Amino acid sequence: MARKLKGKIGSKGLKGALLRHQAKVKIAKNVESKQKHESRKKNPSGNSKKVKRNQELQKLNQEKFIPFEKNETLMLCGEGDFSFAKSIVEQGYIESKNLIITSYDSSVNELKLKYPHTFEENYEYLKNLNIPIVFQIDVAKLVKSFKISKNNTWFKIINRLSDHNWGNKPLQNILFNFPHNGKGIKDQDRNIREHQELVFAFFQNSLQLFNLINTKVQNDALRYTQGYDINENNSQSKKLTTEGYGNIILSTFDGEPYDSWQIKLLARKNGLTLSRSSKFQWKNFPGYHHRRTNSEQDTTKPAKERDARFYIFSKYVSKSSKRSRLGSNGSGSDSD
Repeated sequence: MARKLKGKIGSKGLKGALLRHQAKVKIAKNVESKQKHESRKKNPSGNSKKVKRNQELQKLNQEKFIPFEKNETLMLCGEGDFSFAKSIVEQGYIESKNLIITSYDSSVNELKLKYPHTFEENYEYLKNLNIPIVFQIDVAKLVKSFKISKNNTWFKIINRLSDHNWGNKPLQNILFNFPHNGKGIKDQDRNIREHQELVFAFFQNSLQLFNLINTKVQNDALRYTQGYDINENNSQSKKLTTEGYGNIILSTFDGEPYDSWQIKLLARKNGLTLSRSSKFQWKNFPGYHHRRTNSEQDTTKPAKERDARFYIFSKYVSKSSKRSRLGSNGSGSDSD
C-alpha cells in the first residue's frame, strides 16, 4: 500500500502535484460509488443487461443439463423398460461403448411380461449396439450381485457381455433414476424408512464398486506410466479421486415423501458431498417413460407433469487433496 503523503494540496513541487492527483482520484472514486449506489436504488433487482444475459445463458444451460459427459463411462442401475437408456444413446448424450445397463429383474422374458408394449423394442435397439446388459443386479448388493471374485473379475464379466471390449476403462458414473423398492407400502413412516435404507445402501455399494474396479485401473496405469500421475496420462480418470471414486447420480421427484428421505444427509453419512443438483428436464429425454416398478402403468400423476431433480454426489475430498488433484473444480453448485 502506498504511503499517505503529508502536506498541502496547493504547495508547489512534486509533493503538491501528487497530493492533487490523490485528491482527484478520491473524488472520482466517490462519484463512481455514488453512481453505483443510485443505479442500485433505481434497479434494486440488479437486472442490468449483463446480469440478464448471464441469467439467460444459465437458464439455457440448465435446460440442457445432462449429469454426465458423452465420453465418460456410465452404469445405469434399476432400469425399468430401458427407455431411459435408449433415450440417452439416441440423443448422443453417451457413447454406446461407454454404457452399461443393469436391471433388478431376472430375465428378458420377465421384463417382456412386465412391460409388453415398450420393453422389447428398447432392448433390441440396445442389444444391436452391443451394450452390456446385466440382469438380477440389486443396487443394495452391487458387488455380490455381479458375482465379482478374484477369478471372475469385473472386466471379464463385462467383456463377456459385449464385443466392445470394455478393456481397462474406469467406471466414472453410476446413475439410479427414481429409486423405489417396489413394495407399495402404505404406512408412510415405514415407506420413508425403507427407502432411506435403499438409498443408503446404494451409496455404500456404489463406493465399494468404484473402489474395486478403479483401484485396479489406476494401479495398472501407474505401472504402465512408471509411477507418473495417472491423471496426466488418462483423461478418463481425471474425475476420479485417488481412491478411484467417481460420481454417484440420483434422480428423485420433488415433494413428499421424497423430501423426507433426506438423501443429502444419507450421502454425508457415506462420506459423500453434493457436487451439483439440477432440475430434471423431461424434454431432454424424449422417449423416456417413467414406469411403476411392478407394471407398465405410469405413476398416479404422469411423471412429466411432476417436478424432479438430478443430484450428483462425489466422495468428499479435503481442500489440500483438491488442490493437488488435477481436473477438479473444487466446488459444487445447487441450481434451479
